[in-house]
Parts: sequence; structure tokens; C-alpha cells
Amino acid sequence: MENQKPTSSSDEIDLGQLFNRIGDFFKNMGLGFLRFVATLRRIPIENKLAFILIIIASVVMGVTYSNLLKKSYYESTMILSSDYLNKRLVDNTIDKLNTLAEEKNKKGLGKVLNIPDSLANNILEFAAKPFVAESDLIEMEVLKEQLKNAQANAKNEKVIEQVVKRIEIENRHAFEITVRTLNPTVINLLQVALVDYFKNNQYIKNRITVTHSNLLEKQRKLKSDVRKLDSLKLMIYENYRTMANQGRQGSNNVVFSDKSVTDPIAVYNQSLYLQDQLEEVNEDIDLGKDFEVVDGFTEFSEPASASQLKIILISVGLGILLAYLLVGLVSFNKYLSTLDQQQNS
Repeated sequence: MENQKPTSSSDEIDLGQLFNRIGDFFKNMGLGFLRFVATLRRIPIENKLAFILIIIASVVMGVTYSNLLKKSYYESTMILSSDYLNKRLVDNTIDKLNTLAEEKNKKGLGKVLNIPDSLANNILEFAAKPFVAESDLIEMEVLKEQLKNAQANAKNEKVIEQVVKRIEIENRHAFEITVRTLNPTVINLLQVALVDYFKNNQYIKNRITVTHSNLLEKQRKLKSDVRKLDSLKLMIYENYRTMANQGRQGSNNVVFSDKSVTDPIAVYNQSLYLQDQLEEVNEDIDLGKDFEVVDGFTEFSEPASASQLKIILISVGLGILLAYLLVGLVSFNKYLSTLDQQQNS
């Protein structure tokens, strides 16, 4: 038998050497970071005058902008819910209002909102977004479809209906509408004008009218059915009481045949069901759930725009970044000049 050749030492992995190289890598990386920090520290010291002048200029520009150029604005948000609102309709409406708000003469904005020009001149901008995220709505619709597909094989369809009802997201047709104004006192007045503007949209107005008419008709019919069932319950009660009295007297007379006897439990359950339906209709009519303000505008005393201190700090930060950039460009230019001289020499 041939003797097996010993493995060459060059083929073996030196774990110690591998760990040393990994350690050197992290060590060099740490040293590189420290050199970078040292460079950042050294540049302002070597260029004190440039940094001081740029910082002073940044402070002056920040104070000038905050006092003379920037207008403080106030912001508030309301939540408007309607079964007839959709993202495209709301976005289109807000875009129209913003186009009118951008005009120098805001008479057009005042006209469409039915507000005085003095009030319209204080409006800067409108914004709107769905109160419920689109991803949540999509997830809900997918889950509902899965439940409906499983309904055919379900033994109790009412259970499926209850589950579908529970996963209905509250305020799924609600939108957050934001307004920015120059004067906080006009915000509450804008709420009435803005709600009326949406409500008087012909598409929404027609549907509100039809829905209200249908609710009134349903309310009338439910009241009539409830009265009839109350009369029927009274008749059943009186007949059963008569039967009970006759039984105590030892009479063998039969008041109802099997075909004419009505199940009293079913009648009472139907009466409770109709009463619940009537209460829901009354609630819908009284609250106007198909179009309502979930949460109105709030008048804030503090502006939503950045304060003077914040603007100055931002200006100083941008000034320092600019100073570093200028010093870096100057140093890079000197380096290019040195290379050019060495090449020509």
C-alpha cells in the first residue's frame, strides 16, 4: 500500500492569522473614523475667521427671514365622514380650492365657499388625506371576500355575517381635512363654510336627499309593523289567558286548532327585531350618519410654522455645512494645483 502524502502546511487554514486580519480590519476602521473626527475638529480651528463670518451671516439671514419674509401660519384639522366621499372626489375638491387660494385676488375662493373676502384672504392652503390607510382598507376587503367565499360551506350564515360586520373599519369613509391660515380666529368660521361646500356638491347632495327620504319611508313602515305586532302580541296574550282560565275550570273546549295556533316566541322575537331596526333608523335620521363631522377644527394660539429660534438654528447648521464644503473645495483646488505643478516640473 502506498503511504498517504502528508497535507501541505500551505493548504491548512491558519485561524490565528485569520483572526489577526479581522482584528486589523476593525482596528484600521476605528482609526479611520478617529482621523475623520480629528479632521472635522481641525478644520474650524484652522479656518476660524471663515467659520465665524459664515455663522454670523447665517444668524443674520435667519433673523431677517423670520422677522421680515416669513409669515406665521396657523393649522388645524377636522375629520369629515360621509358614505359618499371617496379619495378622488376629495382630492379634486381640495385641488380646486388650493388653485383659488394661490390667486392674489381671492374673491373666487370667497365666492365658492360663500365667505367674505377678508376671511378668504387669510387662507393659505388646504390639504386632505384618508383617515384610514389604504393598506388597511385593502386588507379588510380581502378578508371580507375570503369570509364570503367560505359562507357557502358554513353551517351558520349569521356567524359569518357577524364576523364581516365586526371587521368593518369605523370611519372608513372619513377624511382628515387640514387648513392653513394667517389668522387663527377664522378657523372656526371656515369649518361651517367648508362642510357646506362639500355637502352642497351635487353628487353628494342628491344622495343625501334620497337616503333621507328612504329612511323616513322605512321609519314609517317599521312604526306601522311594530304597532301591528303589538296588537298581535296582545291578542295572543289574551287568548292564552282565556285558555288557561278554561283549563282551570275543567273545560275540554279547544280555543285554537293546530293550524291556527301562532308561535308566541317567534312573534315576540320578531317584535324585538323590528324595534331594533326602528331604533337604528331613528338614530340614522337624528345623527345624519351618512354625512357628519367626526371632529371639528380647533383654534390654536400657537402658530404651526417654525419659531424664530428654530429657523436660526437651522440657518446656523446650514452655514456650518457650507463652511465645511467651501474649505473642502479650497483644499481640493490646492491639491489639484500641486499635482499640476509636479506634472509640469
